[in-house]
Amino acid sequence: MKKVLRSVLVILLIAMLMMTTACGSKGKPKEDQHLNVAIYWNPNVDTMNSWGGWWTMRYGIGETLLVMNADMQLDYCLSDEWSMLDHQTYKFHIRKGVKFSNGNDMTPQTVADSITRIAEGNSRGANLKLDYAEVDGEYVIFHLTEPYSGFPYMITEPMCCILDTTQDMTNYDIYPIGTGPYKVIDYVPDEKWELEANEYYWKGVPSIKYITNYNIATDTRMEALLSGQIDMAYQPATSSLVQIEGSDKYKVVSALGTRVSCVNFNCSPDRPLGNRDLRLALTWAVDRAVLAQIVGNGTAEPCALAFPVSSGYDLSNVKAPGFDLEKAKEYLKAAGYEDSDGNGFVDKDGEELVLTIILSSSTSTAVYSSLKDMWADLGVNVKIEMLENVSDRRAAGDFDIISGGWQTMNNGDGQSSVRNRWGTGGPDNFYGYSSPEFDEIMTRIDNTFDPAERAKIFTELTQFIADEGLACFYAATANYHVINAEVLDDFTIYPLDYYVIDGTWTMK
Repeated sequence: MKKVLRSVLVILLIAMLMMTTACGSKGKPKEDQHLNVAIYWNPNVDTMNSWGGWWTMRYGIGETLLVMNADMQLDYCLSDEWSMLDHQTYKFHIRKGVKFSNGNDMTPQTVADSITRIAEGNSRGANLKLDYAEVDGEYVIFHLTEPYSGFPYMITEPMCCILDTTQDMTNYDIYPIGTGPYKVIDYVPDEKWELEANEYYWKGVPSIKYITNYNIATDTRMEALLSGQIDMAYQPATSSLVQIEGSDKYKVVSALGTRVSCVNFNCSPDRPLGNRDLRLALTWAVDRAVLAQIVGNGTAEPCALAFPVSSGYDLSNVKAPGFDLEKAKEYLKAAGYEDSDGNGFVDKDGEELVLTIILSSSTSTAVYSSLKDMWADLGVNVKIEMLENVSDRRAAGDFDIISGGWQTMNNGDGQSSVRNRWGTGGPDNFYGYSSPEFDEIMTRIDNTFDPAERAKIFTELTQFIADEGLACFYAATANYHVINAEVLDDFTIYPLDYYVIDGTWTMK
């Protein structure tokens, strides 16, 4: 009998230990789990600070009402239900049981106040088109100033992370109080951010208790990983990836991102590239496979359109410019250019065409030197000018071609980024472009609320941008982490690069 009891006690003890272990891995994090990383760096993580919300989200501090999932489809987060009451009014049910990292409840009122704070105070808040937010029981109703089909996507923008507005917010540039899986416990300027697991996290406390994000430049991140200083390097220099080829210890985790590399044309009527045929000649003379290899070293794909395939749009029927030198020459001839003096470069009315690419003095010239050579094969003389200050020349419109690299889906949707860039009077329209037809397409997108019809207009928009040759797009770049596979398990990586630390990471 004693043996039986003893056996039963042993079995019960083992069961209790197993339950304790299970709870430890899924409940409170282990004290010794501390991950060192090098990801995007920013000294201000307040959503009020222009783009600061991107780091609020990247560091796992804050969350939005809706999110874009790995398939670039809208999904729920801090809201678990939403509807459109009319074309200017959206109603969101606020998820129950969510707490901020200080233990305070997230309420519909703090949601309304948080979004209102951004709409009124962030330099980009006008993109929300918010008139006012109204609390109705468990719901927040957003009243807009005009019909806007993109609002549910805009609410995913990281500046819309919900923060605790009932607290003193003067130190939110360093210590914002959000609902995310982590909170800031220390910040050393120019050195590191210290994060701790949020014990109140509504999805369950993360298993990694501490994450330290070091300020390490992309060109030295691989060395920091190999030396053991960090366990994960976000997008180290592509040239350094050769150092881990064939390694079992280090692993690249990647997904095609939604950023597109390009060069932008000055489309002002008084500039040479105000001629659409000349712009198209340049876009058809580019070998994008070569440029994608230069810019990505295997982490980028050729992309000739304003949106990559990872955007979620169906672009299969859009006719993109390819690499066809003869077709490029036809466009060049249609623009009125020919090599009349036989010197290898085209001219018009006795004046040689010379175009200038302006670049920051800190920019690598590899891609642009290749473009210069490709366009020389077309007969176009292109110069590269390195500047300490590119922004002043850009603002003044004093350039022909300028480097670019855009997050095409900066709010889960391409609507605002494209309008701001080429729409008449757009805040990012440094390119002198104005087209009633383009503006009309954008207005139709604003006022089209059926998802299928809206998607069709985005296809039309993408084709219009390609046919106008508004920029020379050449590569879609990947989001990639290099991890120490002996320390860190695989994790989800998203097309949108403001989703990084999400609370699901686990250490071995």
